[in-house]
Order: sequence, then C-alpha cells, then structure tokens
Amino acid sequence: MNESKSSGVLGGRSVVKQTELINTIIEAERQAQSLAAEAKQKKLRLREDLKTSVEEIRRKYSDQADKRIMEVQAREDEKTDSAILSVDQAHRAVMDAMEKRYAKSRGAWIEKIYGTIIKPTS
Repeated sequence: MNESKSSGVLGGRSVVKQTELINTIIEAERQAQSLAAEAKQKKLRLREDLKTSVEEIRRKYSDQADKRIMEVQAREDEKTDSAILSVDQAHRAVMDAMEKRYAKSRGAWIEKIYGTIIKPTS
C-alpha cells in the first residue's frame, strides 16, 4: 500500500509538473506572438520612415535642381542680353557710319543717280 500511496503522490507531482510545463509553453507562445507582432509593427514603421525619407530626399533634390536651373537660366539670360547689346551697339555703329557717309555724299549720289537714270532720257 505504501507503494500505491507513493506512486499516487509522485503521480500528482507529475501532473503538476506537466501543468507547469504546459503553462510555460503557453506563456512562451504568447511572448513569441507578442514579439512577432512588435516586429511586424516595427517593420511597418521602418517602411513608412524609409518612404518618408526617400520622399524628403527627392523633394530636396528637386528643390536643389530647380534652384540650380534658375541660377543657370539667370546667367544665360545675362549672357544673351550682353550679346544682344553688343550686336545692337555694332549695328548702331554701322548705321551711324552709313548716316555720316550719306550726309557727306548725298549731293554727289543724287547727281550720279540723276545723271545715270534721268539725264540720258531727257
């Protein structure tokens, strides 16, 4: 009888140990699920952060490119304006020289044209 009482007590300890083991496994599973959920949330946050960072980098790059384009456009406009001014000045110089020559030679030119076109027919 002692044997059956001892095995009953030992059997009770075995059931308690099994229950503790099952509870430990269940708790480990809950913790694993919790860690997996946290990891999933962290992954989502990291993806959003990455997306935000990429958008910010693109925006900054675009802003810098726009600024650079405006600077280059301004310099090119200045060069164009300078070239146009230079051509205008050269044109004005040629026109001034032609007007001076015309003022100086007007009478001779009129006589030559008159003598060449009108005089022979009269």
